[in-house]
Amino acid sequence: MKQVMTILGVIAALVLSNHAAIAGSQKVLCLTLDGDLLNAAEILLSNKGLKIKGRLGFVCWFPEKPSIIYMANPENHTYFAQPAADYLRDLREDYHTLKYTRLERKTRVLLDGTKVEMVTAFLSGPKGQEMKVAEVTCLKNTGLPPAVNRMWCTILGLPEKDFSLPIGSFQNASKVWRPEEALNGGRKGWIVVALPKRVARKTMDERLLELPSNYRKAKDKASLYLSSDGNLSEKDLEDFFISPKN
Repeated sequence: MKQVMTILGVIAALVLSNHAAIAGSQKVLCLTLDGDLLNAAEILLSNKGLKIKGRLGFVCWFPEKPSIIYMANPENHTYFAQPAADYLRDLREDYHTLKYTRLERKTRVLLDGTKVEMVTAFLSGPKGQEMKVAEVTCLKNTGLPPAVNRMWCTILGLPEKDFSLPIGSFQNASKVWRPEEALNGGRKGWIVVALPKRVARKTMDERLLELPSNYRKAKDKASLYLSSDGNLSEKDLEDFFISPKN
């Protein structure tokens, strides 16, 4: 009898452990993107929000605090809370808004078998002529909260009302390459805004989607990237700008 109770206790412990693991995990849509806007980035999208992992660290956004973007630097374990509007303006400062008057939608299949919707945007000119201005690859029925979908569309510069979840975007749009080009509206040409390299769904520990609890708040963006502890000092600047002697 004692042995039976012991076995039942072990089984109960395993069941509880399994439930705890499930409770602490999230279904995550993982995108690996290249391109002009987010170069060599991994995007994680879930019910908890979104996380962009790039060469300079990572960025987090959470639906419960929609007006704030958290920029984080893993090298010095610091973060900086920036107004989302400022982050978006800085990210997209070289891009002019995409304009279009008509959309066409077709079903496509990516090389890995992922079914997508290809949305082609056209713009009509003053004399009735029409030109293609964008090709956007979208995922439908992702199950993501509308707020997360909306924020991701905003980052890519696309209105959620016309696009589901964009994972790739080619745009024939104006981009300001040099300061003098800002005077005439930028240079027109095809831009690889986002090129999808990989699309996957994973179950991840939800802590990987959060801002780490051991990160310190940086005083400003300069401190985020140049300081050792979130407060930029003269020594930090010396270490950054002065090369070590051989």
